[in-house]
Amino acid sequence: MLIDINTDAQGPRNQMSSSRDPTVAIIGGGISGLVCAIRLNQLGFSRVTVFDTGKRAAGGRCSSRKTMINGQLHTFDHSCQYFTVSDRRFANIVSFLHNKNAVKIWTGKIGHLKSGTFHEDSNITQAFIGTDGMQTVADCLASNANVQRPVWISEVFWEEGSRKWKVDRFGFYDYLIIAHNGKCADKLMSSAGAPEVHSLLRVRFNDVLNPRDQRMHLCSLWVLLIAFETPLKLCFEGAHIDHDDISWISNNTAKYRNAREPVAGKKDSTECWTIISTKAFGKNFKVPQENIPPSTEKVVTERLLTAFKAATGRKEVPRVCYTRVQLWGAAVPINVLGSGADCVFDCRHHLGVCGDWLSYPCIQGAAISGLSLAEKIQQHSAGQSATSTRLHPTFTAATTSAIGSFPTDKSLIFTPKS
Repeated sequence: MLIDINTDAQGPRNQMSSSRDPTVAIIGGGISGLVCAIRLNQLGFSRVTVFDTGKRAAGGRCSSRKTMINGQLHTFDHSCQYFTVSDRRFANIVSFLHNKNAVKIWTGKIGHLKSGTFHEDSNITQAFIGTDGMQTVADCLASNANVQRPVWISEVFWEEGSRKWKVDRFGFYDYLIIAHNGKCADKLMSSAGAPEVHSLLRVRFNDVLNPRDQRMHLCSLWVLLIAFETPLKLCFEGAHIDHDDISWISNNTAKYRNAREPVAGKKDSTECWTIISTKAFGKNFKVPQENIPPSTEKVVTERLLTAFKAATGRKEVPRVCYTRVQLWGAAVPINVLGSGADCVFDCRHHLGVCGDWLSYPCIQGAAISGLSLAEKIQQHSAGQSATSTRLHPTFTAATTSAIGSFPTDKSLIFTPKS
C-alpha cells in the first residue's frame, strides 16, 4: 500500500542499514515520479530527489490554472480532466488523497455528446477530481516528496567505473529514474550510456498509430480555456464529443462550485469551460508550443468555439469574457509498451522508467507504474532480484479516447467515512 505506512498491507520495508542508503534521482515530477519517490521513501530510501521543470508546481499532466476574471478567481483544468479507479493499489492512493482533502468525487453528469444530444455514460462507476482543480492531487503528493523545481536536467551519464549516474551539476546517484516522456526524454537518454532504454524512449508525434514504427507515439491536443458572462445551462458537466475538431468539453465552474470563495459584495455569474481538440486537429495546427503565433492562436480559438457551439447545439452562446489557448504538445500516448510490465528497469545500469505509457494512459496507469518501479528498485537494492524487465521496443495500440483511458471496476466503489 502506498502512503499509509502504519498498515500491514503495505508490504515489507527495506532492511537497509544507514551505511547503505542508495541515492535516487527521479527526473520528472508528474504523478508517476511523485508516487515512485514516496514509495521509495516508505521502503527505506531516504535520499530520493525529484527534479521537475514546473515553474508554478509539479504534477505534469495533472495540473490546473487559476485565473482572475471580473475580479473573481476561477479554476480551469487544462490537461487531465478526471480519473477513475480499477486497481486496489491505486484505490489506496485515492483513499489517502481523499483523507488529505486533495480529491473528491465528481457528482456531475459525464457522458457523450453528438450534435446536441447528450447520453450519460453508464460505464463510469465513479469519477474523481481534485478538490480545487486537478493540481491539488499533484500538490498533495509533492508535499510528501523531496521535489527540486524549477530544474532542467540537460545531461545524464552512466559511469561504468563507479556504477553511478552523473546527473547534470547535481552529482552522482546510485539509481536514475526517468519519469517523463516525449522529445526531452528521448534527447536526454540518447547519449546517456544505456542504449536499450533509450530505444524505448524514442518518440514520434502523430494523430494516428503507424504499427510498423516501433516507437512511442504521442498525440498533440489544443486546449481552449473560455469563460462566458452567464451560464449556458447545459444538462451535463463533462462530455466526450463526437466531432471532427473537439473531443471533450467540461464545465469547470460546476466541477468546483464549492471550492471557490466569492468576493464579498460581488455577484459572479461567470461560467468557465475547458474545450479540448481532437488528435487530428492537434496535428493540423501543430506549432512550437513555446512560441504560438498570434495568428494561429486566433484561428484555433475561433475554430474550437465554433465546434463547441455545433456540438452543444447552440447557435449563440453568452458573451465571452475570457479566453486562453494553449498547445498540449505531448498530450496522450496512443500506444503502450507491450512488455507486460508496469515499468521499465535495467538492472545493469541501475536505471528505471515509469509513466502511463507503460500500461494505460491515465492517472491510475501513471501511479501504478511509479509504485511498481519503486518496489523493483527496492528488490534490486536488497539483492532479492537481479533481473531486468523486457527492454525490447515492442509497442501495441492503446484503446483510449483522445484525453486518455478511464478503466472502471464496479467492485471498487469508494465510500468516504462520515
